Amino acid sequence: MRFTKLRYNGLTVVDFPIVGAKPQDVYICKSVDGLGPPEIDIAMANTLNAGGFYQGRHPHNRQIVALIGLNPNFSTGMTAADLRETLYGLLTPDIDDSINVQFVDDEDVLASTRSYVSKMEINPFADTPEVQITSDCDSPYLIAPDELFLSPESKPSPVIENVGTAPAGFHMEVHFTSDLSGWILQHSSGRKMQFDYEFLTGDDLTIDTRPGHRGIFVTRVGVTTNIIWSLSSDSTWFMLHGGVNNFSTSSSAFDWGDVFYLPQFWGI
Repeated sequence: MRFTKLRYNGLTVVDFPIVGAKPQDVYICKSVDGLGPPEIDIAMANTLNAGGFYQGRHPHNRQIVALIGLNPNFSTGMTAADLRETLYGLLTPDIDDSINVQFVDDEDVLASTRSYVSKMEINPFADTPEVQITSDCDSPYLIAPDELFLSPESKPSPVIENVGTAPAGFHMEVHFTSDLSGWILQHSSGRKMQFDYEFLTGDDLTIDTRPGHRGIFVTRVGVTTNIIWSLSSDSTWFMLHGGVNNFSTSSSAFDWGDVFYLPQFWGI
């Protein structure tokens, strides 16, 4: 990910140039830690004779530490204290205390993460005043600003490419064009989502695997019903891995509705 500046959205919007800093820039980003993949806890169960058995992973939430140089314009009466006062607005920016840390290329926002400033250390008596800002994020990932809407070319073998590097849930809508006694969406890995439900012509099936939004719904004659109970016990909530994800369907008697996901990244 190529970006030219960090942007902190808080009580005020503050840009910290990294590339192409100009003499008139009052804030300059000198260094940033915490932009790579965060630490990951691996759950491993030990067996008697067969070594370890992988059970899953849990990434830690991200922490970003930015060292910001202060470059006041003394000709206008600006001081380093004025610049620090602006940064203090990041400590309590709004009602939920969060700021949005954005990674910006020129003026294009490439990714962002929500965070909370936990520490702000100042160095007021140095020849080049600095402020070190530590912020704790509520996610391990850097998140793209907009969802990507897709138009799968195939019904029996849809392909979804995740342009991010981190796992991402997806939202998928299917409009059935004939009666079906069940439907299966299967990943090339062998994992599947099997829906044991009597679908009728004209039914709309909505699948949402995004954490925090997970659900299975059918809309019939304008009435939407939660049918999460129809998901078979051996089904998996799919997450798109980075790159190409190949699927297959048990029947192509449907038309695609909206299919979208929000790309996420392990780091810059």
